[in-house]
Amino acid sequence: MRVSAVALVGVLALLVTACGGGGEARLSEEDFQTQANAICAKYDKQLDAIGSPESIDEIPDLVDQALAILDKEIDEIAALNPPEELQDDFDRMLAASDRTKAAATDLSEAAKAGDQAAVQKALEEGNAASNEADGLAADLGLSDCNSG
Repeated sequence: MRVSAVALVGVLALLVTACGGGGEARLSEEDFQTQANAICAKYDKQLDAIGSPESIDEIPDLVDQALAILDKEIDEIAALNPPEELQDDFDRMLAASDRTKAAATDLSEAAKAGDQAAVQKALEEGNAASNEADGLAADLGLSDCNSG
């Protein structure tokens, strides 16, 4: 279970890559990448500080802490307005991140219920969505917003 929970932290860190642009003026590709990577790097440190659960009972608290950090991170990235040519990939990251976030919520609920099968299913769904978001982050040049 510890390995799966560690994977979840990485999955949740990818949520940062899923945000829509919000400002009026579009950023240049370089400015977008620089600003998004700086935001990701800042929040990645906070996510790392959460640590990993030692048991299934610790998962809900870890997920709650991670989602609180990720909500702030996503708000900051959502304020960025990517270049038009990056918008489609950016939007696809948003969809993948929504699925990752839903899986994290499912994971927390499954852990609270002590349902190991549902925990595993939520981890698998979260990892799949996270891997998609990770690939899109790489395509966008957001090296600090993906697990590499």
